[in-house]
Amino acid sequence: MRMCSRAGVACVVLFALAMGFAGPVGASGEPVDPYEILARYYEAVGGIERLEAQPPHSFEGKLEVAGLSGTVRHWSDGPGVSRTEVDLGVIRQTTGSDGDTTWEVDSNGKLTIVRDESALRERELATRMERLEHLDRGSPVFSLSYEGREAVDGRECYVVKVANTIDESYRLFWIDSDDHLLRRMSHFRDGRESRTSYGEYGDVGGILRSFKETTSIVPTGQIQTLSVVSYEIHESLPASLFEPPDDAPADFTFTDGGSSVEVPFRFIERHIFVPVTMNCTERLWVLDSGAGMSVIDAGYAAELGLSPEGKMKGLGAGSTVDVSFVTLPSFSLKGVAFAPQQAATIEIAELFRQTSDLEIAGILGFDFLSRFVTRIDYANETMTLYDPGSFEYEGEGVGLDAPLARNIFGVRATVDGEHDGIWTVDLGASGTSFHYPYASEHGFLDRDGVETVGFGAGGRLDGRLLRFESLALAGLTIDAPLIGVPTAELVGALGGRDRIGNLGNTVLRRFVLYLDYDGQQVIVEKGDDFEARFPVDRSGLQLWRPSGGEVEVLNVAAGTPASESGLLPGDVIKAVNGIDAHHLDLIALRELMRAEVGTRYTFDTERDGRPASAVLVLKDLL
Repeated sequence: MRMCSRAGVACVVLFALAMGFAGPVGASGEPVDPYEILARYYEAVGGIERLEAQPPHSFEGKLEVAGLSGTVRHWSDGPGVSRTEVDLGVIRQTTGSDGDTTWEVDSNGKLTIVRDESALRERELATRMERLEHLDRGSPVFSLSYEGREAVDGRECYVVKVANTIDESYRLFWIDSDDHLLRRMSHFRDGRESRTSYGEYGDVGGILRSFKETTSIVPTGQIQTLSVVSYEIHESLPASLFEPPDDAPADFTFTDGGSSVEVPFRFIERHIFVPVTMNCTERLWVLDSGAGMSVIDAGYAAELGLSPEGKMKGLGAGSTVDVSFVTLPSFSLKGVAFAPQQAATIEIAELFRQTSDLEIAGILGFDFLSRFVTRIDYANETMTLYDPGSFEYEGEGVGLDAPLARNIFGVRATVDGEHDGIWTVDLGASGTSFHYPYASEHGFLDRDGVETVGFGAGGRLDGRLLRFESLALAGLTIDAPLIGVPTAELVGALGGRDRIGNLGNTVLRRFVLYLDYDGQQVIVEKGDDFEARFPVDRSGLQLWRPSGGEVEVLNVAAGTPASESGLLPGDVIKAVNGIDAHHLDLIALRELMRAEVGTRYTFDTERDGRPASAVLVLKDLL
């Protein structure tokens, strides 16, 4: 069972005891047959007959993670039927499955039915293991292998690998060679590892169960400890306990009493910015369907007097990021008022200041967008919010199945007629990009392109911009799209294997989108700008304002006008064509670099404290 925060920034993973049967031993007496190793373990914890016949049961425990302490309650009524409630105060989640439907309820009471194929495959595998299907030597799904011996906390253990044919995940079991109890289990999935150590075994109805489990998440390094306080055996449990609950009462209202409202936004540098009023002050927030939880800037949270709780290591776009949690006060935007919500808090405002000179207060993610069916009209810069209960679509667009994974939509799109797969719908990403595993496996890393530097939650992202022939989405084809590829292996969202890439605003801005979270679909219409030719960078020069100081050169792409001019990273920009840089913000400077081919700029610069100059002439890069 898994509890994930709404931002996908922390996972609490609790592993149930596995089961197996006997097999032969090697000539030396050492059980090199993995089935025999597991058989000794299952016999040690109570025997397979008792494990197969175990009645409904539950446990309560204490959970400690990232400076937060709370409780866990778990009920099980046989393979594939369970419910788990995690309460860490500022983070709460309930997950469950009635055997047919798997569901989650987040900290803000939002119910989501799990339909993502990757998550459903994971659930199927867990259920099959509970049914002991991995014990069959002829299983078409599971295969076991002996991986040798290894010490765990000073105890010699046999290592058994359990692989499967349903997905690429696998598990490693460390079985004590002395008492044959499970000492560690690792679950490898989508390039990540959850590593759990087991101890303090106690008898519960004739079955030995671990009363203390410590889990570390790789690569974030997040550590959690579960201490079981009590187990209980039940004659029966009500079926309703495992069924999806009703959604919590709405935490928003349309201020005019209607069922929809149109909200203007600003589309700046391929980001959507929405004015939000909190504590009587209006600030800009980024609209981001790629954020699994809404986020407030840490500095702004402190300004509002909000007290952050916990400090988790989460996954950003390409690396790890420190995340705490707060309760937002009531807030509003044109026509909509929200009650207090739980949100993540990270340092994001400085990133926007350094790269765009914009003052940003936070990110409106899943906890905002999931309340509505949201219509995004990029060309006309309007967002229409509909009450899901009364929304009926009457347009001519195409509805795409878009199962949510970590609260983020995934839709099918195809590049160059052959690179077909599920892409994240990410309104918070300025560009469109392949994930590193897919780019690496399909030779994109070796293609010529323009070197780029980007930033996301977690830090800097180095990449390369490539020109492809086409991108097809919802039966509509975009010709000659520019798509980025990471040039180094990543541990964040852009390093995942479950989706092949991110659809960002370079693609999405050509459409009108309806985001339907309850229906887990995205409706796509051709936008007014579908055929538009948007200006692109013709310089290979990227600028920023580190630490709020002067404008500096961030990146100079090889083989571009920027590199031919002699500019270097770290050069301070003093003037452009005689205009003092103090009169030019980063957005204006970026727009200058998108002018017509042949446009000439003279830069007055400072390098190592000495004045210099450079001449840059724009040209097409790809």
